[in-house]
Amino acid sequence: MIKSTAQADAKLRDLAERLQRKIEGSASIDTVRELRDADGWPMLILSDAANEAAGQPVIGIRMKGIDGVSKDVFNNDIVAYTPHSMEVAYELTAGGASTPSSLDISEVIAACAKSGVKLDIKEVANTVAVDEAGMDATAVAKEIEVQDEWPTKGA
Repeated sequence: MIKSTAQADAKLRDLAERLQRKIEGSASIDTVRELRDADGWPMLILSDAANEAAGQPVIGIRMKGIDGVSKDVFNNDIVAYTPHSMEVAYELTAGGASTPSSLDISEVIAACAKSGVKLDIKEVANTVAVDEAGMDATAVAKEIEVQDEWPTKGA
């Protein structure tokens, strides 16, 4: 499969701009930072005053490619160029509540859903930072399927 981050980069750039405008009035999230994970996939880290430490209100977003193999009319594999998934992660408190406000999390999930890709919601354990390592170590709590981006999947 050819790994292309072009579409993921474009979607996260647009998302970063939208979220920057939406969080202006937020009490707990006011910073959006763009970065890449170890595999080169784009990420966004939303935080309060750029404090991304464990225990702080942080929301992590990462877009990754999905294996989109389908079959053509001759039953040969076709590898779709664009399928992606988006992870949205936030830390839980010791009591099980989210460290960012539920309103901020809802705002982020709604904005991410508009991108038309599958969403994987991850609730990172208390005292674990919401970063690449913390997201990798956390299982998906909720999967939201949005199948707008499956060009080779059909009836």
